[in-house]
Amino acid sequence: MIAVLVNDRRAADFSNITRLSVENGYHSAPNLPDNLGQSIVYSGSTTGPGYNTKPSPFQVTWSVRPKVLKVDVLSVEQWLRGNVFKEDHAHGVRNLIINPALLSRIQAVN
Repeated sequence: MIAVLVNDRRAADFSNITRLSVENGYHSAPNLPDNLGQSIVYSGSTTGPGYNTKPSPFQVTWSVRPKVLKVDVLSVEQWLRGNVFKEDHAHGVRNLIINPALLSRIQAVN
């Protein structure tokens, strides 16, 4: 999901969107909006800038919905104070990888 932070209390509440539940033993965010378009799936991972010039060992794909969600910036501040992941700052991101040699092969899991 792509979000833009806005100073608008009527915008989406980040704490509500990211509320967690456990589904089949995995954390899930059931309140993610479903009106942001069909996901576009990319090969590779968002493992961080340490893997810009070498393959990431993590076998993942990622997807992004094409529409942008406006999120109330104050709700993000509130979420940061009590999130279970102890997130408190932005992280580096991996460059868009276009060289297939830098993508990890994904093994099918049954």
